[in-house]
Amino acid sequence: MFATVKLGKKNGELAKKLFEIRSVTLLAKKNYSQQVNVDEFFKFYSDKVYHDDRYKPLNGKDYDRFISMRSARREPAVTRQITSLSYKVGKQMISLAEGMPNENVFPFKRLLLDSSCGDPLELEGKELAAALQYLPSQGLPSLLTELRKFQDDLHRPPQLPRDILVTNGSQHGIYQCVELLVDPGDPVITTEFAYTGIHSTLKPYQPEIIGIPEDEDGLIPETLDSVLGERLRLGLKMPKVLYIIPTGSNPSGTVLPEARRRQIYELSCKYDFLILEDDPYMFLNYTDTQVPSFLSMDTHGRVIRLDSVSKVVSAGLRGAWVTAPIPLLERLELHMQAELLHSCTLSQTILLQVLSSRSSLARHLIGARQFYLKRRDALNSALEPISDLAPYSVPKAGLFFWIRVNGVSDVFNMVFHTALQQGLMLVPGQAFLFDSSSPCQHVRLTFSRVRFEDMETAVRRLADLIRNEQQIKKKMYANDG
Repeated sequence: MFATVKLGKKNGELAKKLFEIRSVTLLAKKNYSQQVNVDEFFKFYSDKVYHDDRYKPLNGKDYDRFISMRSARREPAVTRQITSLSYKVGKQMISLAEGMPNENVFPFKRLLLDSSCGDPLELEGKELAAALQYLPSQGLPSLLTELRKFQDDLHRPPQLPRDILVTNGSQHGIYQCVELLVDPGDPVITTEFAYTGIHSTLKPYQPEIIGIPEDEDGLIPETLDSVLGERLRLGLKMPKVLYIIPTGSNPSGTVLPEARRRQIYELSCKYDFLILEDDPYMFLNYTDTQVPSFLSMDTHGRVIRLDSVSKVVSAGLRGAWVTAPIPLLERLELHMQAELLHSCTLSQTILLQVLSSRSSLARHLIGARQFYLKRRDALNSALEPISDLAPYSVPKAGLFFWIRVNGVSDVFNMVFHTALQQGLMLVPGQAFLFDSSSPCQHVRLTFSRVRFEDMETAVRRLADLIRNEQQIKKKMYANDG
């Protein structure tokens, strides 16, 4: 049983789950009040029950074939086990064991953190000391309890042995999962253009990247099926993991529909791979559809889910967690023991405060989504006049426009030389290819922080850059002719 950190009268709500079944009211952009039901807002599962009896759920021994040789060599740290034990035993135990510092030497006396998302967080005395002390590697016990409720409420995952590990941001979770699952030279499935963080983590392993194209609805399952079927037919090594951002794919901004998610999940059973579901933009979905998560579909124990509050609460807080089958989570915890000991205790205490008041969190998240939606629409209005130069699809979620530059086979020079000289910063499409030296026609534009009054100026400069680059290319072709 986990010990609970006491947080005093003002923060007594932290030990409870406040999942009010009432509506949250916000002033929408069209100047009318829109009622949003908290239950529905936090619903990322289907009411319909699905189960495929063709495949057997994975058990403890089955996971051995997914674990990398490096991860398999890890052993528990005895001192970390003692730290976990110290949070479970009673006060009557006299300890000469754990190597914790004495809280009386900590110089901090009081912490007050006001918030628009729930009650203020006030810590002092023993409460503050606990928030500044070592923790079990899995995470703050009271936060883990809240996160388990949070995941159950939001995803209703099928009843399989799974648990949670608090990480230092989702990038940390990606790093741990790659170390857990990938051996040098292994094939790994991603989208054709994928988040740079997965590439930078994979580089030292020299993997074979199986990049699957996307359309306006994200990764194409039929292509994935065809590619894996051909590999199987040829006797090639099969991948153990698919990395995917299902909502607000970075950089494309696509949202995988439920039907595609179910197709991909079925393929994970058919071809025996795990799904690494990275979902930092789940609350920044600008469509009218809340799509069930892969975790909610995980009847066979094949999903490792990464969650983060970086894009909607605080990037610097590094508040994130992994939800995974217990045999895999135990291995991830061994990595945590060796790498960080545990994620920041103070950050975990703050994250607990944020998650504990579900209705306040819903109000904040709705406001964040409206904030970014207005910015997306404003940049879209600025881009529409140049869509002949740079065609794109309006992002359905996330923070990015993904544009293709017509008449320019490689944008690298335009982005890193001409654009910078003209006072414009862009991200070239190469950043989202595993082989970043490959030519690419795409550019990613971020709308999260650019000022509204700068958007049209930025687009005008972008249009001038594209036309200039097109002229350069035409002259080069003419000279070659």
